Order: sequence, then C-alpha cells, then structure tokens
Amino acid sequence: EVAIKRVRPERRSRGTTRRLLQEGWASGALEHPNVVPVHFVGRDDEEPYLVMRRVQGTEWGRLMGDGATVSTRFGVEDLLGWNLRVLMQVCNAVSYAHAQGILHRDIKPENVMIGAFGEVYLMDWGLAVAVDDRHEGRVPTVRSVRSMAGTPAYMAPEMLVPSPELPLSPATDVYLLGACLYQVLADRAPHLGTTLREIATSILESVPEVPPSVPGELHAIVL
Repeated sequence: EVAIKRVRPERRSRGTTRRLLQEGWASGALEHPNVVPVHFVGRDDEEPYLVMRRVQGTEWGRLMGDGATVSTRFGVEDLLGWNLRVLMQVCNAVSYAHAQGILHRDIKPENVMIGAFGEVYLMDWGLAVAVDDRHEGRVPTVRSVRSMAGTPAYMAPEMLVPSPELPLSPATDVYLLGACLYQVLADRAPHLGTTLREIATSILESVPEVPPSVPGELHAIVL
C-alpha cells in the first residue's frame, strides 16, 4: 500500500507545485528509517504527484502531553522519557539530512508522525533547502532564500529575514529541534503572541521562560 500526494486543485499554483516537487526530491534523496520513502515522482495531466510509503499514525504534537494515550498505545509510563526518545529519532533524521547537505526548515511536533508501533517519521520536506550545489536543479540552495518561510511559533531568528549576514545553516534546524524540546518541557511552543510583532520580538530575543521543574541539564540544553 502506498500514499499518493498531490496538490489539491483549488490550491494549485507555481509555488505549491514547486514545493511538492521539492518535497519529493529532497525526501527522495534521504534514505533513512525516520524519513518516509518516496518511491516515484510522476505527472498526471501535467500535474505532479508523489508516490510514498503509506504512514498511518498520529502527530507527535497530539501525543506529546497525553500520558494516558501513550501508556495505552505503547505501554510507556514515563512520558518525558518517551518524548525525549522521539526527539532523539528526529535528531537522527536531521543529522542524516545535514550530512546529505539538506536543511528541513519546518521541524515542529505537527510534522513528526508516530506510527502504530511507535515508528517516528519526520514529514513535510516541502521547505527543504540545500547548503551547497550537490542537489542543483532540484532543491534550492540557502543562497536563494530571500523571504520568511516556516512556522513562526518555532522559528529561529535568521528565518525571519534571511540574509548573507545571518544565513540559514544546519544551526537553523538545531534551533527548531530545541524549540520542539522546549514544547516537551513547557507544554507550549517557545514563540507566542497576539500580534506578529510580539511573535517576531520573541523570535529575535529567543529567551523563553523555562519552567523551574525542568532538570538542570535539560534546562541548559534547551537554552
């Protein structure tokens, strides 16, 4: 069984088509247990589609704070330990992607899928960019990024206004991993606000308040 991913007719544009193709080419270049395999990139009536492994599961964000469900489904009583093990598998996927010269740029709990048997997949590589030219013609490079993209609640400062002075790099994804860890520990995303200005200020300052109950070593790591 496979999943076929395509752009919905009402959302088709050059941008959405390009993003779908970039997702297929980027994730297709990453043969890793925590990345969903792409078997085929095709075209139907001139519209592209991806043929991928069918993954049935639940977003990590929906399980992260639900100890009862995690206990029932996976037989785990230590919710913090389970969340940290999930994060470590996401880290493995990101580390492998970086070794292949690819940044994800949108790491967040909603883009991590937990399978029926606890499998962990980092999904949605549609914003992926390359740090060099080894994927030229298929995955855009960090040099071509000129506008904000990603999820503001988790965003690194350099993602607001990418520039040669503050470029995207593997450290950008590491920041996003830290934002996921922050949500595990604080039960909320690190950058919240009622206006875009408030969220942008939080992103630029990047000093979210860590709950006092967090163990010292995790407190140091998340900051």
